[in-house]
Amino acid sequence: MSTTEIGSREESLPEVAEPSPPEPAEAADDLRTLDASLLHVRRNGNRLEIRREGEDDWQQVKLVRLFPFTEPERWISIVDKDNKEIGILPDLKGFSAEDLRVLRDELRLRYLVPEIIHILSIRDRVAMMAEWTVETDRGKAKFLMRNLRDKLQEPLPGYLSLTDMEGNRFDIPDVAALDRRSRRLLEERL
Repeated sequence: MSTTEIGSREESLPEVAEPSPPEPAEAADDLRTLDASLLHVRRNGNRLEIRREGEDDWQQVKLVRLFPFTEPERWISIVDKDNKEIGILPDLKGFSAEDLRVLRDELRLRYLVPEIIHILSIRDRVAMMAEWTVETDRGKAKFLMRNLRDKLQEPLPGYLSLTDMEGNRFDIPDVAALDRRSRRLLEERL
């Protein structure tokens, strides 16, 4: 067996290349939490890289929020360039001020989602498509949607997330906060 250090914890790993899927009891033991005080991060061009304390090699990684709406700075999965999870940060405490700035910038860029402030119009187009014209916190936007009910999610009560034909996401954090006209246009489509 080989041993690898994950944060501040050592874990034995079998030398088998492709282990069979774990049983639920084994899956709970496989949770790899990372100790932020033993990690360093940096930007290398447009890539985020991480290095463990005492190691020389930097590894390209991505950050994935496990609970993006309810815990935006907690339970962050770090995955390598092959999308394999390295481990999970329970929170961002323990990072240096510079590392924390880099991580927060990366999360902000990765989860950049315009918030709809006003719905200006929704016009029917061909083939069951609707053209939305909206005002967002990033300016005016136009996008096409087909089958609103299939492309609409409500991750929290009153919080709507719309996905357009190109896969772009637009959020309405609080439907009740929309002006009366915007709510009426939205209700007509629901």
